[in-house]
Formats: sequence, C-alpha cells, structure tokens
Amino acid sequence: MRVAILGASHWHVDLYYVPALAKAGAEVVAVHDPDEKALNRVCAGLDCPRYTDHQKLLDEVAPDLVFAHAPHAHMTDLAADLIARHQPFHMEKPMGTDWARLDALAVKASTEKVWTSVALVSRYYGVVEALRKLKEAGELGTPCHYYHSLFAGSPLRYDDWGVGWMLDPELAGGGPLWNFGPHVIDLFLHLVDDDVASVQCWTNSNVYKLAIEDQASIRLTGRSGIVGIGEVSYTMPSSYERFFSLTTDALHAGGPEMGCGTLLLRDGTESPYEGPDSDTVYEVYVADTLRAFEAGEPARATIRDMARVLRVMAAAKTSAETGVEVELRKA
Repeated sequence: MRVAILGASHWHVDLYYVPALAKAGAEVVAVHDPDEKALNRVCAGLDCPRYTDHQKLLDEVAPDLVFAHAPHAHMTDLAADLIARHQPFHMEKPMGTDWARLDALAVKASTEKVWTSVALVSRYYGVVEALRKLKEAGELGTPCHYYHSLFAGSPLRYDDWGVGWMLDPELAGGGPLWNFGPHVIDLFLHLVDDDVASVQCWTNSNVYKLAIEDQASIRLTGRSGIVGIGEVSYTMPSSYERFFSLTTDALHAGGPEMGCGTLLLRDGTESPYEGPDSDTVYEVYVADTLRAFEAGEPARATIRDMARVLRVMAAAKTSAETGVEVELRKA
C-alpha cells in the first residue's frame, strides 16, 4: 500500500507511525511538513520525496492512504481538504477545536463515502478489547461507574520536540484536556454506550504556570445517570501513570495496566485478558487501520466518533472557563 505522511513533525510520526508502517509492510511514498528543517530531522531515514506543500504532494503522488497530522487548530482545514479530494485518510486526534465544524465534515465524509480513521487508539487496549467483545455478545451488563486517568510528564518536552504549538492554547485548544482527554471521553462513549447529558470540568496550571492547563478533572453524566470521571495531566515528574476502571452489574474491570489483567465477575469467577498495552497499541492501531482500509471495512474509530468526542471536550472547556456544569442537548 502506498502511504503518504502529512505533518511529519508531529511527535507520533517518528515515534510510532514510521516504525509501525514499516512493520506492516506499507510503502511510504512521500512525506510533508511545512517546516523544511523538521522534514529533514524527522524523516532522515525515509527514502522518498519530501514536500512543504501538502496539496502539491497529493497532486503529484496520489497516495492510496494518507496519515495526516497538524496543529490541532489546523486539523479540520486539513480534513476538509482531504474529504474534498475524496482522499482516504487517518488523522491524529482531536481533529480540530471546533466541534460543530468537524461534525459537519463527518456528515460530508459519510455522505460522500470518504474512508476515514482517527487515532482513538485506547480502543485497542487489552482491557477495552475484552470489554468490547462482551458488549457485542450482550454480556457486559449495565454500566454504573467509569473512571479513567492518564498523567504524563512535563509539557516542556514539546518545545524540545519541535512542536512548541502544543503550549499555545490558540493552536492546541488547551493542555492535557485536548491531548489526552479524547481517549478518556471516547472510552466512556464507546463502552458505556450512552450520550453525555452534562459535563463539568475543573482545570489548574499550578505546576508550570503556562497558558495551557497542567491538569483537568472531568465529570461526565450520561442520560441514564451513570457517572464517568476522567483525569488528565502533565504533572508527573517523569513517565506516565494510568488507571482504568469500569463497573457494571455483571463485572468489574480495573487497574493501572491497560494491556493485561482480570475481569472480576459477579458470579464469583474471574476472566483473564491480555492484549495491546501502551508499548504496542500504536503498532496494532496502524496494522488494523491498513487492514480495514484494504478490506473496504470501516475503521474502528472514524471522524464521526471524533466529532462526538470533540463536542464533549468543547463543553468541558466551557465548564472550566465558566465554573458551571454544561448541559448537552440530545444529539
């Protein structure tokens, strides 16, 4: 498969996507970034044409599939261009900062049958796969509580990685709410299968005192009454700290490991699971994205899924800014 990479300076490209595409046997036929220095730095090991104009790349190379990245505020424009060209693409989350505009694009992509995939990679974790299969079999039960946290290290690393726009709320949307929040919110929507009726969010910038927040705590209330709590931050001195928990009337899943663990069932038995963890999840996501595209199947998560998530993120941002709970009308 002939793949082009747009926005190659995004840190996930060099860290995750280039190795995963190579392992999956995809041919990277062209790379793009508006910053020529970033292109030379990030893609030094790729023997293919390089472009600073993504439209010229698309015109001249005509790839089968595009892996697209950009500063968050520019993502929706890029997605609109790709959809107008009927160019199949993957895009990093959050795909923009304006949920209504992304929602309109999701409708257009669906109507015009443009294949899309969004990197809501948490759907591939071992615990989520186990719960998803139970849900599909009608054995997950009725959820009553959800919790998911992801605490990361200093945001100053983004300056070191050449993506200082991540510290600019106009370009990034915000801090960890916009970086990690999509995963936390998406798994609530994906597993609980309930619309969010209201959102309340609290943020602070007490550690680094930057224009973006250091930490965000989000409370999601579903229309059925279930409460979901998400917490994301840049407050770890180093590395990451994660925790995931879902409780239903049939089982409980919880712990710091997203790849392997044990489901505790209400009948007193246990069900072990094992699957992708944080070290392997992007590799699995890339391989499945390529497989689904080649097979003509929808991706695990599409632009429509991201639009739902972005709507909740926007409500969380409004709540944090106003100090009040934000109610969402039924979609």
